[in-house]
Amino acid sequence: MMMMPQSQTASIIKEISINGTSHVSKEAILAAMRTRTGQPYVQEQLDADKERIKGLGFFKAVDVRAKPLDATNWQIVVDVTEYAVIKEISINGNHAIPTEDLLKVIPVQKGQVFNLNLLKPTGDAIQNLYSKEGYFARVTNVGPQADQESTLEIDLVEQTVGKVTVTGLTKTRPGVISRIIKTREGDVYNENKFIKDLRKLISTGWFEPGSVRPEAPEEQELGKINLNINVKEARTAQIGAGLQIDPQSSFGGYFKLSDNNFRGTGKGVGVEWLQSTTGGGPSINLSYTDPFYDSNDTTFNFSIYSRLIYRFTGTAFGGNNTPTNDNQYSERRTGSSFTFGKVLRDDLNLNYGARYERINTTGINSKTTTGFIKQDGAVGSGSLALQRNRRDVDTDPSRGDWARVSVEPGVANITEVGGDLQDPGLIGSHTFVRTNLEYRRYWSPQPPRTIKDLDAPRQVLAFRTRFGYIAGTVPFFEQFFAGGADTIRGYPEDRYWGREYWVSTLEYRFPIQRSFNLIGFVDYGGAWNGYDTLNTYTQGAHLHRGNGIGLSFNSPLGPIRLDVGWDENGKSRTHFLIGTSF
Repeated sequence: MMMMPQSQTASIIKEISINGTSHVSKEAILAAMRTRTGQPYVQEQLDADKERIKGLGFFKAVDVRAKPLDATNWQIVVDVTEYAVIKEISINGNHAIPTEDLLKVIPVQKGQVFNLNLLKPTGDAIQNLYSKEGYFARVTNVGPQADQESTLEIDLVEQTVGKVTVTGLTKTRPGVISRIIKTREGDVYNENKFIKDLRKLISTGWFEPGSVRPEAPEEQELGKINLNINVKEARTAQIGAGLQIDPQSSFGGYFKLSDNNFRGTGKGVGVEWLQSTTGGGPSINLSYTDPFYDSNDTTFNFSIYSRLIYRFTGTAFGGNNTPTNDNQYSERRTGSSFTFGKVLRDDLNLNYGARYERINTTGINSKTTTGFIKQDGAVGSGSLALQRNRRDVDTDPSRGDWARVSVEPGVANITEVGGDLQDPGLIGSHTFVRTNLEYRRYWSPQPPRTIKDLDAPRQVLAFRTRFGYIAGTVPFFEQFFAGGADTIRGYPEDRYWGREYWVSTLEYRFPIQRSFNLIGFVDYGGAWNGYDTLNTYTQGAHLHRGNGIGLSFNSPLGPIRLDVGWDENGKSRTHFLIGTSF
């Protein structure tokens, strides 16, 4: 039984003795205590000191007691039993994140005395790293092994995927969906990967906007969840006929038959026919797309076509003479092209392909007409491009970026020249190499899209810049053209041309509703260093600005843009574009 002093005022602590320390300093224990030599002995304070020493976390046993030295002096004896020094750390149950990465983030390290206070921070550090990487894990145990105290054992359970199901499919084959969704049964569940799967589903265009919705994951058993995605399929087969506005040829009659999910296989087929009111014959295009060409998800695109391209309107190239009676210069391009897109990693693709075309300038007397260039013949080229895509949603991005660099070597065989280009030396075969760089970036003042609203409308500031350079002897029709709906709005189509090219665009997109946007834009750029025989020849980088407002909305024909742009002199021009801008 502990002796209690008869007189509190006469009981003084003469000394404090600490026993059992090997790696933890006695000074650390003394610093934790409130009891000091020379102070009166108070048992309540001694009891509190015992708890403070335990609170250091280094000891599996602590005993604090008072021993009388004489009638008025007392000795305080502190006996402690330290935890073992950690010589090994054993982490069990981790598969998604390597052990060496987990060891870097936990506060417990080899060579340290095990500290009970580090149990929770160790578990939290592991779970935070899993969460940062998009995984989920539950730490079930942190502590010394029962039979080997020098080994710290950490046990965790990773969340894995049970069943993955998609409900609402009526046309698309389940096997096609499984080619898009890479999250598989038995995988360690990764939310980032699952979000990418959902984005890919949205970007196919096979489903109604806003209809791709995942249910809350259902926990089947400890560490295992089931995933289900609800969808509502859109009408992917389109048959249409009517009148449309072409950005270069005014009005035209069209017929279109297409399906970008043909018979539920994910393949795309299309037939398009367009007859302009300006004449020149119809434009016809047949296309085929296979997004799953091989087991590595290589994409294959093929098209065969005969297109009429109206390069200029009004007085054509800016001269006093017009190439044709209807004041337009046109080219008929007849040929075919194919491309393959190979996945290198999640956000990086390698694209390669080839095209062959025959070009014929229509409705022009090449011997008497001036103010233009005529080069008829054939051109063949190959292409190699590296493309990186880090956008949140391809169809309506609000964050991330997109970049592409491409090289296109080509051979042109010119059989006839005319107009202001009468140099017979350009007849025959010539080679050229076209290089293109393009970068796009997106910002939004609104919060990032979550797994619950991946395609919800967002206010977006979008930026695009494009640069091109052509080396070698290139035909006029293979040069870069700037001006019009897709380059510098407020200017006529193809107003500037040359072997060099740079155009940048900044847009602010404000959603009025899910499929309707109000847009403000600024375009800046040009094309230069082309053939110097033309009246509007530009040598050197003379750049031009266009700005304006526009509307974009979804229609049965696809996305439609209607823009009003003003040039540097304040003159306005309306531009119409079927398809997305960028």
